[in-house]
Amino acid sequence: MHGPSGFPTCTNRPQGGLGGAPFPESTDWPILLEVKALQPLVRLPTALCLGLLVCLMAAASTGPGMPPPAPSLAIPADDELPHDLGEPEVMAALGFESWGPIAIGPNGWGGSEGVEQKLVASGWHFLETEHFRWASSLGRENLSNKEQARLAPYFERLRAAGVDLPKKVKKLDPTLRLVVMAMRAEDLYARFLVLIDKTDADFPESRQAQGDGPYMGNGRYLGEAEKFEVLVHASEVTHGVWTFEHMGTAVTGSLRWHFRDPHKLSASVPASDSDLKKDRWLWPHIAHDLGHMFLAAYKHNSYDPPVWLDEGLALFLEREAEPESVTTEGEEGSLNENIGRSDWKSELAKLAKKQEPRTAELMGRRTPGSLSELDLVACWSRVQFLATEHPAEFAELLGLVKGQLDAEGYPSGNDLDGLQRRAFKELWGWTPADLDAAFLAWLRGDEAEAD
Repeated sequence: MHGPSGFPTCTNRPQGGLGGAPFPESTDWPILLEVKALQPLVRLPTALCLGLLVCLMAAASTGPGMPPPAPSLAIPADDELPHDLGEPEVMAALGFESWGPIAIGPNGWGGSEGVEQKLVASGWHFLETEHFRWASSLGRENLSNKEQARLAPYFERLRAAGVDLPKKVKKLDPTLRLVVMAMRAEDLYARFLVLIDKTDADFPESRQAQGDGPYMGNGRYLGEAEKFEVLVHASEVTHGVWTFEHMGTAVTGSLRWHFRDPHKLSASVPASDSDLKKDRWLWPHIAHDLGHMFLAAYKHNSYDPPVWLDEGLALFLEREAEPESVTTEGEEGSLNENIGRSDWKSELAKLAKKQEPRTAELMGRRTPGSLSELDLVACWSRVQFLATEHPAEFAELLGLVKGQLDAEGYPSGNDLDGLQRRAFKELWGWTPADLDAAFLAWLRGDEAEAD
């Protein structure tokens, strides 16, 4: 369901009540389209050609009397994987559960085998880990000396698990590239657990299993019943086919989606543009997507969190992964994706000088597209301030914002502005203006130290 702006809205009653009533089925909706705010990646004629090509491919793959396209690459048996990655002891040490087939996508799609049949690429690789299911058609990447040094800790972890790697890893083959990405995602998941001050054990199998304990959603994966899914495409065409098939629109930028059957969060990421061909910039962009997905899933994806907190947290995790990476977003289909690079030093100085935008203004923003670049800097830096200087209170704030229940025990996104004001007062004794004062004092102190 979508509001007047085209941005997805959510019902306040998709979950069971206090008595553990069944969770009604929800509808599919795009959680957020990541968009370029500065310049389009695809000019209109190219975009139209892509849309036409996607429609033709989708029709050819599903039309009556048409056989499905031949699989692009058979899913390898564990003993066919390079670097001894298929050895049971290696997989156990790394927390890998399967190289395929895996249940990725909605029911009826055919899982990883359906991906191979319907999204024709030079080669798909699949991996299921403790909290994620992955599909990647990325090719090989040559590593600079800087990238070798950046990834050295992952290579050491792989060697310690029994993976057969050369002394100097100069390139990532498609399988190893997926492996490193999956390891980084599990690290990011662990980082989010720290931010919310929870462990996997805090999330029961279902709401019914929680008994009289605190509300934690409806599943083991931060409150969702299914693992997180990420499809990374070497071609924007297969990304377009996927989004057209499941979301009803062919887009050129990354798209996050909440499937209904089964109930789970999925992201489709095209890595065909120059700014995402290398993992140095691709990974923080995926981290940004996962930041949104983690917060959406926390205590179940029942309603949208405040935009300033949602965007600030996604940017916080993105820039922890790569301090100069910036992904900006807007309403579904209304803008084009921007993955930029900035240290935001001048913008931080402007924030300290202007003392605007204020927290109360940010709380009033209702869509990502309504956030200016200075607003984004304000959201990110406020989350950084709260997460680093007040981690315990910040964890409670996230829990309160994502765990509001109505009188009947249903998750409710009603009056989130009032909820935040009460949370600021309860946790810190602050009004929004007091938060501004504390934030600006911290920001100016950082600047003074930097000078």
